[in-house]
Amino acid sequence: MIDSLGKIKRLNKIFKDNGKTFMVPIDDLLISGPENHLSNFEQKVLLFDKLPIDAVLGYPGFFYQFHESLKNKAWIFNLTTSTKFNNYTHKMQSLSLQNAIYNGADAVAVHVNISSPNENEMIKTLGSVSCECQSLGIPLMAIMYVRHPSQNNDDNYEILKRENNEQYVAMVAHACRVAVELGADIIKTSYTGTPEGFKKVIKASGNVPIIISGGEIVSEDEALNNISGAISVGSSGICFGRNFFTRNDVVDFSRKVNTIIQNG
Repeated sequence: MIDSLGKIKRLNKIFKDNGKTFMVPIDDLLISGPENHLSNFEQKVLLFDKLPIDAVLGYPGFFYQFHESLKNKAWIFNLTTSTKFNNYTHKMQSLSLQNAIYNGADAVAVHVNISSPNENEMIKTLGSVSCECQSLGIPLMAIMYVRHPSQNNDDNYEILKRENNEQYVAMVAHACRVAVELGADIIKTSYTGTPEGFKKVIKASGNVPIIISGGEIVSEDEALNNISGAISVGSSGICFGRNFFTRNDVVDFSRKVNTIIQNG
């Protein structure tokens, strides 16, 4: 598929010359509210212009509020939403591609939870937005998780990941392949736990750049080890939220992350 010059230019803003990116999501402000890891998000966001962050994922209200601190970063608008209070795994499109472009988006994102009861509807949204993005030269990031509802809002297959990692890897690889087949330009997904397992996810994704999410909060050493493992087998970077904002010193953590992303 031949990309438009507009898409190439926008992707070059998201990815460095070596094809890597350091992305921070702050879309949890809508999903979970300004609490827990985002209870004091303002003071850390104001540091963004001094950090080696390449792109930020969020919703329009956030970009309106902090556009000055984010003017040198790529903006990725999440077009799909849900909240923790009701059917959390069912992501619905609530923003238009045209509105995202009007407000300065360099790319847009669509979230799909594979194995959710509403999987088909989310896949349909991904395909529809992908067609629009192709016609307008806008990069599309597909957020592809294996996740289904549970009594505690969602089940991310953490037990399967521990007890039958091979099957978990196969599910994540399949989820990413869905995004490839529907024309995604970037895929955000979960790290599968080991470089050997994640290598299969990279292979399933062909030439589409894969970035890993941070997932549940882990120690700094484990977070850095996960990044290193993913990068070592071909990941194109990270999109860390909780595992970024919970660090006491985000400046020091960002430098460590950037060193791994850039140097392996």
